[in-house]
Amino acid sequence: MKGCEGGDDMMAMMSKMMEGCEPGMMTEMMSQCLGMMLQKIPKEKRMEFALKMVVILNEQGSSGMSDEEKKTFLGKVVKRSRPKAQTVQ
Repeated sequence: MKGCEGGDDMMAMMSKMMEGCEPGMMTEMMSQCLGMMLQKIPKEKRMEFALKMVVILNEQGSSGMSDEEKKTFLGKVVKRSRPKAQTVQ
């Protein structure tokens, strides 16, 4: 992808950019950015990337939770991930 080479330099740049940002602002921007970016990625790469992100989000999102809290959290993730039923008109 154009402009995404140099992983270590990119991580350092991103860390520096995030220093003064509020966490809420970053999460809002990230979700919007992902929404725009994912539609431009070929299906196979998009699936691979999405799986990687889901794993990271699950691991980091449930960090410090009890096993029961993790189970509830993952249940919510699965529930929200299911396609909504089509309504018959």
